[in-house]
Amino acid sequence: MKTTMESTVTVNVNDHDTAKTTAETPEREATATSEGNGTADWAKMSPVEIGEKLFQLRDFTPVPLILLMLLAAKPTVVSATLGLLVIALGELIRTYAVSFIGGVSRTRTTSTNQRLITEGAFSIVRNPLYVGNFMITAGVAIYSGVVWIVVLSAAAFAFQYYYIVKYEESLLIKKFGSEYEDYLKKVPAWIPSSIPSMDTLPWPETFAPAIRSEKRTLTAIALVILMLMLRA
Repeated sequence: MKTTMESTVTVNVNDHDTAKTTAETPEREATATSEGNGTADWAKMSPVEIGEKLFQLRDFTPVPLILLMLLAAKPTVVSATLGLLVIALGELIRTYAVSFIGGVSRTRTTSTNQRLITEGAFSIVRNPLYVGNFMITAGVAIYSGVVWIVVLSAAAFAFQYYYIVKYEESLLIKKFGSEYEDYLKKVPAWIPSSIPSMDTLPWPETFAPAIRSEKRTLTAIALVILMLMLRA
């Protein structure tokens, strides 16, 4: 069983990720939050409402951190090598997860019309896409060679995705009910309870669609790395 919303199921909530449904981002409810008067009153919003807002802004929230990283970066051979290895691991995790959900991980809406995905990476953790995202974020921060950038990046990621997963899981519970609640009990959100051996690990028929779907992510990674290289 599986959970991009970068959450866990074919309802892909983990670009979203957390138990994806066939759309890495689960369906947005009509009872959506406080958007009426333009600016949300964050202090009065519930964790789920904060998560919805952050989900909508997830393409833009990394920008200030990237700019700060570029200004402060002092990459070394060691930090660059270690950072690239962590980035590669994160992208491998993402590609493996996407291979079970397809291009729906790039869906920009919150539609949850499909089945709950619990195979492959989603049988190991509920948010494999977000785990991959974290590894990529950490890798870029490590590449910068600045310790406080690594700490700040990890803290910012944890804050944002804590709320995003809350939002995604609330949608998945509404959509799948007891099926998703059982999945919540069986599969951990972030850290695997055990690592399956390579011979028992489920594999997709092909990685080609996943690799095509990851072109945008790979392009973004390449651009950031190029900018950091120019700072060296």
